[in-house]
Amino acid sequence: MTGLSPELLIHPGETLQELLEDRGMEQSVLSKRTGFSEKHIGQVMAGNAPVTESFARALEVVFGVEASFWLNLQSNYEMELLHTYQ
Repeated sequence: MTGLSPELLIHPGETLQELLEDRGMEQSVLSKRTGFSEKHIGQVMAGNAPVTESFARALEVVFGVEASFWLNLQSNYEMELLHTYQ
């Protein structure tokens, strides 16, 4: 095993969850503002769904955090997963 332990990997959904908490925003409000279902947002926050380009763009509009930030988090997470399980 050459990568990090799976327990140490941070899915972008954790960052999203922290951002929601910091801003005092409910998942339902994010759903309305992004047009993505609460179920989808919950899956991302739980690490069960990736941050896609369209979701990253929606997050950029809502939070003012560039889509590239979210996509880079997702890409880095996936690369670490690859290294972890090699």
